[in-house]
Amino acid sequence: MEKKSCRPPPASFLTDDLVVEILSRLPYRSLCRFKCVSTSWLALCSDPALRKKSPQTLSGFFYHSVRKRDPFEPSDHRCHFTNLSGRGRPMVDPSLSFLPSCARILFVDCCNGLLLCRCFKMPSLSRSYYVVCNPATEKWTVLPDTKAMQGFYTVRLGFDPAVSSNFRVFLLVQSGVGNLDIPVTGVQIYSPETGEWTYRQSRWGDKSAVYTDTMSVLLDGVMHFTSTGSSVLTVDMEGKTWGEILTPVSAFSSFLGRSKGYLYLGRIDHSKDPQLSIWMLKDYGSKQWILMHTVRTLELFEPRHLTFHWYNKMIAMHPDHNLIFFTVGMQRNLVSYNMDSRIVHVICALGDYCVDTYLPYVPCFLEWLSDEC
Repeated sequence: MEKKSCRPPPASFLTDDLVVEILSRLPYRSLCRFKCVSTSWLALCSDPALRKKSPQTLSGFFYHSVRKRDPFEPSDHRCHFTNLSGRGRPMVDPSLSFLPSCARILFVDCCNGLLLCRCFKMPSLSRSYYVVCNPATEKWTVLPDTKAMQGFYTVRLGFDPAVSSNFRVFLLVQSGVGNLDIPVTGVQIYSPETGEWTYRQSRWGDKSAVYTDTMSVLLDGVMHFTSTGSSVLTVDMEGKTWGEILTPVSAFSSFLGRSKGYLYLGRIDHSKDPQLSIWMLKDYGSKQWILMHTVRTLELFEPRHLTFHWYNKMIAMHPDHNLIFFTVGMQRNLVSYNMDSRIVHVICALGDYCVDTYLPYVPCFLEWLSDEC
């Protein structure tokens, strides 16, 4: 009979410094798993200094569902988070229970780990306020009201931890209600350093209309917004430099995203033979788009027995890989498509009660200003 070895496990010979060096090279989701190894690893993986060193990438999506016919009832509206794998317990609590109690939360925008939410008060839901929070660190701050919120407006978030620990909130002010062709008259910009909104007169011209669901991308310190026409509108973080980038197709019904440091435009052509087209802004200075990829949607979805509908939607691009994410069919299947291998992968079914706000989430552990934290 063989004797059992009395040798300690190899991992026990690793010093804490060496373990930290190894763990710092792992993504956040792996750190969460390794907390179960031992009490010492639990302490190491929970260390904020280690989490800051850990490389972060796309981890999942925030989204909503409405269970009943009346979407204005608080109990009918639910918040969700799905991991990128589609499996396991959500790595983020979608209820955001660390925030002040409110009747309902709407996910508005997400940028590099920070989440912009609209919180509704009881009992009538007619009163609301905006919050910027970090789900990974549970830090948050309430935005002050501004008169511009009484009219027709769109709110988006800008945050780049590689440049600054501070964010900006952009409120695009329009001079009317219910008309897609009403131009943006100005932009209110909120800065956490001052705790105030600053108004900047629009320099986009008379054809600068945006839809309330306009997509936004922060790239190299510049916010990009899809217009209702064939262009992307740009403004820097301080509202001093304004611009416009013409697009090869209408930006109104197109997807705008960022991947590997470039701006991308995606569009599904809803014709008799629908086709997905992806353009990349290769040279930002010349503002010239290059058609990078095309594929018939039947090639994407039919082999997986997924039905193509007009409401199929491109919702994200992976920040580090040539992956596109869609919601497909009545069950809102979350699907990834690899443009290099042309492989389609069904991640999970989000459910047929889901509504059209799907926000990709990349964890961030950088400290940022907040009086409420």
